[in-house]
Amino acid sequence: MISVEIIDKAVDIVSENVEVKIHDFVTGEKEFSGYLLGEDFKLLSEEEKETMLFIHLVLFFCLSANEASKFDPEKFQEIEDANWKHFNEQGRTWEEKKEKIFQGYDEEELLAFVEDMLNGDEISSLSQELIFITAKSYIDTKKL
Repeated sequence: MISVEIIDKAVDIVSENVEVKIHDFVTGEKEFSGYLLGEDFKLLSEEEKETMLFIHLVLFFCLSANEASKFDPEKFQEIEDANWKHFNEQGRTWEEKKEKIFQGYDEEELLAFVEDMLNGDEISSLSQELIFITAKSYIDTKKL
């Protein structure tokens, strides 16, 4: 399990030199970074895209430090589809759905970081769900 200390350290590392860390992320995760820049996310505002990118930069550095598995795009798609299905079956509201997803999740601290980053008026509710499920699916894929 990734600790809060590892997450905080990754936030500091990413925040120190975002441009270099974006390059590291794109180099290390070519297929996934391409996905994040693709059609599925075109409706996000610029601020939402920046938040999504920052979240995934931090996740990348947390999971890289933990020697997580290499990204598999086919496995990611399977996991993401399953996560959407599970998420949509969990309740009616964002809060109900999140609460169910958190129950028994191995990487609760990483998911809590994602949730914290998505709180605020600048992120629409639909964007919150999209970024949250994408981030959870990335974590799940890397932790295989």
